[in-house]
Amino acid sequence: MSDRRPIWWCVWFVLLLIGCDQQGDRQSLKGTVTLDGAPLAVGRITFLPQRGTQGPTAGGPITDGQFSISPEGGTFTGTFQVKITATRKTGRTILNALGEETDEIEHIVPPRYNRQSELTREVTASGPNQPEFALTSP
Repeated sequence: MSDRRPIWWCVWFVLLLIGCDQQGDRQSLKGTVTLDGAPLAVGRITFLPQRGTQGPTAGGPITDGQFSISPEGGTFTGTFQVKITATRKTGRTILNALGEETDEIEHIVPPRYNRQSELTREVTASGPNQPEFALTSP
């Protein structure tokens, strides 16, 4: 029986090159989010690939109106639907499903920027991919 180790090393090396090449095609994203003219204090941004755009979905936290997604966690090039969410405590308490008292939370970003998002952005290889989102309340 012949030694198949050299073949497996070649297969492993090719798979490694393919994986590294795709990782190198991912783009970083860095931008700003404001709500009614003020930086969004805390939230989350998500980029979802649209038809004809290769995945993955990418996202990250928003802090003081800024977000930054490294190439390792970034997107490929193409068109993306963008969803932005943020919540805050209302100062009231409510009963949860288990009957326990918990802080009431409200969504502060309108649904047209998340559940029913109207936002899209193009991510390019030539960059810079620094989108600015100026959101407004209804």
